[in-house]
Amino acid sequence: MQEEKEFVERAFQTLAARGWFEKTGLVPTGVTDGQIAAFEERYQLKLPSLYRAFLQSYQMDYSFHDSLWGANDELNLCPISLNTMVGGIMDGQMEEFRSRARGCFPDSYRAAPEQYGKYLPVGNWDSDWLLWDLSKPLEQVREGDVRTWTLVSFPHDEEWDEACWAEGGFPCAPDFRTLLEWYFCGSLIPEFEETYQIKLIHERLTDYDFLWHWFEDLERWKEG
Repeated sequence: MQEEKEFVERAFQTLAARGWFEKTGLVPTGVTDGQIAAFEERYQLKLPSLYRAFLQSYQMDYSFHDSLWGANDELNLCPISLNTMVGGIMDGQMEEFRSRARGCFPDSYRAAPEQYGKYLPVGNWDSDWLLWDLSKPLEQVREGDVRTWTLVSFPHDEEWDEACWAEGGFPCAPDFRTLLEWYFCGSLIPEFEETYQIKLIHERLTDYDFLWHWFEDLERWKEG
């Protein structure tokens, strides 16, 4: 647990050094062990220790979520949001996810508790749900085998039919630690910059003109 707390601390400090949190600084969440225990009891699941450390680290407000872009394993730029507060948004996402899973429309597929109970909503992957599949052991994760990845996404704007549940979502990242390395520490930035000869500086990762159009005219962004 101490090593995980130190890793999360380094990840936030690295993200801050890259240009984020300039206006607010790093503000502790204040999440307590009791709040986490109550959340676990409400939803009958156990939060992984790394995620507990993350929830007890620093706040990330909604506007910040919207602007957190980074390179994923396919060297595409994709935005993510992550929950950092127990209660409020985190509880709301859990309630909404489970409501959708149980079938919120008359003719929609109704998933069983064993299908949806293993998923923990941790934020958004682009415009989709970002979920932690708690049934997949971390020690069995293999970077080259997406079937073992613990972070997956479910679409917000499509029905979750039987086939969707059988597939188990779209693989997003091997695990939560890797996700923080990609987005907070920028571990894929050197490969992205070498591949496209484009610098991924903070100003560009918060510039929607760049984020939505960088791939349309690479020469434009190579300048400077």
